[in-house]
Amino acid sequence: MTGCGRGPGGLVVAPRLARSIGRRMHLSTYYSSSTHICRSQDGRAVEHGDAVEVHYVEQVQQGDEQVVVRNSRVPEEKPLQFIVDDGKVVKGLEELVVGMKVGDVRQAVVTPDKAYGERLSNMMAKLQKSQAPEGVKVGIQVGLQNGMTAVVTEEDEESFTIDANHPLAGRDVAYEVELLSMSPKERIHEAFFGGGCFWGVELKFQRVPGVLDTEVGYSNGHVDGVTYEDVCSGQTGHNEVVRVRYDEGTISFEDLVTRFFDFHDPTTLDRQGNDVGTQYRSGIYVTGEEQKQVAERVIEDLQPKFSGQIVTEVDMVDKYNSAEDYHQQYLEKGGRFGRPQSAAKNCTDPVRCYG
Repeated sequence: MTGCGRGPGGLVVAPRLARSIGRRMHLSTYYSSSTHICRSQDGRAVEHGDAVEVHYVEQVQQGDEQVVVRNSRVPEEKPLQFIVDDGKVVKGLEELVVGMKVGDVRQAVVTPDKAYGERLSNMMAKLQKSQAPEGVKVGIQVGLQNGMTAVVTEEDEESFTIDANHPLAGRDVAYEVELLSMSPKERIHEAFFGGGCFWGVELKFQRVPGVLDTEVGYSNGHVDGVTYEDVCSGQTGHNEVVRVRYDEGTISFEDLVTRFFDFHDPTTLDRQGNDVGTQYRSGIYVTGEEQKQVAERVIEDLQPKFSGQIVTEVDMVDKYNSAEDYHQQYLEKGGRFGRPQSAAKNCTDPVRCYG
């Protein structure tokens, strides 16, 4: 088994339909002029490029009532972490936290054009029943071949209507945000690690205190802008990697490298378990000479603890690009079998590599 057949899991509709639905929109919000601010008195305010952790409540108006869509304070949710201006969350949340201090609370109501956008017709399509996978029915979510997800909204005698618009598209959205913590941009550094299928490696790094953000992608091949299929062909030379951004005030690069060697077997060449190929090689890809020297020193120190020769390559990161959306935080979101795995810091639950 090479692992190259991996996909987003669940029902997947035809590639032609997926191509007919527009690319995922970059959803952005901006806080409106009617913003309420509760300001604390001490500490540095958030700036662009800082990492933050926030509690937030997202609400929409439904009739005469405000309906809570998401509340990070409930037990099944968790605080939201992101780096300001990184584009991983809606733009309005990024802009909303700029200028806040730990303990501050801000509230904002945003309109559709500054929240999740209007509902777009090119994000909807008809799926002929003759081409529909078994089990398709109104109300379920389906995966598209382009990595997007859509909801089956209508059914007639011949077809289903598939809608890939965000559920809140076309709605005013109210936010309340509380700043819990902040890591200044001066302490944020990044490195790239390859240790087999990037799904499991990412989840393990997500659980490490001091890790602020993870992203899976492809690195250190010989062409630019590759896809998952390109990498699985074995022709591009890329490795499946996890980009790890961390707060150096909480965890050092040396500690990250040491943990990495607990996460995988660095003595198997181009292989981790049943995953075989150059894209599964052990590698540490660094952003500077200092990181490179640290990684090489850790390998030298750890070698006596392994019976086999460590074959981890250490090199400057090169030709990196992020992987498709459906690969990101794949196991935390449920994986192949729809069973989410905890990414909580210090979690010691066994990692199910494919979900």
